[in-house]
Amino acid sequence: MLPRRLTFKGLGMSAYASALKKQIELLQSEIEIYANALDRLVAQLAEREAQSLAIAPPAEINTSETIRASEPEQEVRGTV
Repeated sequence: MLPRRLTFKGLGMSAYASALKKQIELLQSEIEIYANALDRLVAQLAEREAQSLAIAPPAEINTSETIRASEPEQEVRGTV
């Protein structure tokens, strides 16, 4: 949940600066929440990937029939 927008109409510079500092603090706490959630997701993904690799190792890919990006466009179209 993002903090509400602050309105500064009619505020003095001191109040304006204080409001900006408060808004920065709120945004920093939001960033911390999202960063922690992202860290947890990365850890879960790594765990699932390790489990997946333990169950079945990655399959080998036959690259002999793979179209190379360096081949001319006409050759590529002719093989499709």
